[in-house]
Amino acid sequence: MKVLYFLATIPFYFLAKLFQILNLVEIYSDLKKCESHLNSIHQLVDDEILNILFIAEDHRISRHFGIDHYAMFRAIYYTKFRNQFQGASTVAQQYVRVITERYERTWIRKFREQLLAILICKKFSRKQIATAYLKVAFLGSGMNGIDHYLKKNHKKSFQLSKAEKIEIVARLKYPEPLKNKEIWQYKMKIRINNISCKLAKKSLPTSL
Repeated sequence: MKVLYFLATIPFYFLAKLFQILNLVEIYSDLKKCESHLNSIHQLVDDEILNILFIAEDHRISRHFGIDHYAMFRAIYYTKFRNQFQGASTVAQQYVRVITERYERTWIRKFREQLLAILICKKFSRKQIATAYLKVAFLGSGMNGIDHYLKKNHKKSFQLSKAEKIEIVARLKYPEPLKNKEIWQYKMKIRINNISCKLAKKSLPTSL
């Protein structure tokens, strides 16, 4: 399977290098943003929360090289033929989206996000990228990243229980809002249960 992912990624990689050299769609400047931030990360978060993150958000991370082709084509199929939206972004893509602050819903943004994900995965480890993502991801009002979450909850990283780590990862999909917290709590309960099932079974029940 990893060989197939590698072969499928080669055309994207050469396109990414071409875009980087020619600085098409301003990819060079955004790549530098990502690299600068990744180089500033000197302390990784613990393996348990990274494992939870990978299982919940990117369970084929050990096979792909920045983009998950299977998830991508599945998402296209469900969107076009079943009118059901499904996410296909890897952890690297989600990280790129946050760092570049590009959220427009266009195929160009998605494509450049994929190219940037491939470029940073070539240079940095998946643990570095995942840690960097947790450092900047929006977890709720006043909580941009895991460090702000810890500060708000008066915790140290080593004090986090497994349940709290699952909650942090669940917040990536459902950041805590200022209002309508009852609805948020309901969604979080389902998401936390979903992630817990994935951890227990090492399989993927239907996500919320």
